[in-house]
Amino acid sequence: MALLILGALLVTVACAQQAVWLQSTNTDIIYNPPVCSPSAPGCASPWQIINDTGLTVVSTQGPIPLAGDVVPQMFLTFRAFGLYLRTSPQSNATVNFTLTAEPSDTSVTNTVNTSLNVITVIDLPITQTTTLGITFIPGDLPSRFDVESVTLVVANASTTSSYLPSPSLPPSSFAPIYTPPATSSQTHSKKLTIIGATLGSVLGVFLILVIVLAIVLYRKRRQVAKDGVSEMSLW
Repeated sequence: MALLILGALLVTVACAQQAVWLQSTNTDIIYNPPVCSPSAPGCASPWQIINDTGLTVVSTQGPIPLAGDVVPQMFLTFRAFGLYLRTSPQSNATVNFTLTAEPSDTSVTNTVNTSLNVITVIDLPITQTTTLGITFIPGDLPSRFDVESVTLVVANASTTSSYLPSPSLPPSSFAPIYTPPATSSQTHSKKLTIIGATLGSVLGVFLILVIVLAIVLYRKRRQVAKDGVSEMSLW
């Protein structure tokens, strides 16, 4: 009897979970800087809508000077049991994948290589609002991050507001500016300059102390010599 009840509960839970598919160009997905199409006049965003071998994706290859070297980010606020983000076969960039649940203010961050065809997130708190934040990580070699689609496993697919509430981005959502890392020779030179300045100040103080000590000893010896001469003369 217990097995029948458990089986019925599992069937009920399975039936309660429904899949919602969001294309990468869905307006509920926020791209920063805003996405644009290469064919659009004045399109100067690191996020671009491209059609690659019949597949429409939102793609980025990292910060670009035309957009102020802002690091590309993507956000989606939702309520779901799980999430599946599908990339393209050409995607190979590394990203920071952050999930923040509210109101518990619980956050989890993982570094993910997007060459995986599907990035899977499970066991999400359906009673809380989760914000997905993805930040592109620039590397030494050219790389690319493509978003084909996002699938949410929700409780009620018929009511959009139940799984796609109004987005509320965390304070950390302000896009960082990409600064190219300094080369090893520049860093080494800076460290040597700091050490050199420190050693110079120490050596300078040491030399001053030696000079002062020498003067004191010299005057003391002269005084002793004078006293010795006078004493001898007294005899």
